[in-house]
Amino acid sequence: MSRFAWVLIGALALAGWSSPALADHVKDGRPIHRMVFQMNEGDPQKWGLMLNNISNVITELGRDHVDIKVVTYGPGINMFRKEKSNVLERLDSLKKLGAGHVDYTVCSNTMKAMKVEKEEIVEFVNDLYPGIVRIIELQEKGYVYLRP
Repeated sequence: MSRFAWVLIGALALAGWSSPALADHVKDGRPIHRMVFQMNEGDPQKWGLMLNNISNVITELGRDHVDIKVVTYGPGINMFRKEKSNVLERLDSLKKLGAGHVDYTVCSNTMKAMKVEKEEIVEFVNDLYPGIVRIIELQEKGYVYLRP
């Protein structure tokens, strides 16, 4: 082998053993992690799982490094109805924990089909919009699709 090849191999080996890569939890310069959580069920256990996942993401990545959208349609919209939900306190608390980095969309098509009026939906919902369309638009913008 030529001397150049040995030098190149040595340089590559040293590069791999030099300083470790920056940690995943470096505070400065981290990108915004964009994700959309989809929920079309009214099962409180699945909602609890999703809300735990969102809380964990915010805690681990930091609220300034996340942009989280929760999109509901079908029976899932009931969790945002004032008189039907048993997770409203958690949803409100999570929105506050996220401090401007957690948004909720309730499907307007489902609302029409279920004859749900806007006044029945809690005030902290950001968006009444066709749910599937919102998910498609967010994925086209690079959001990671998650479903518990």
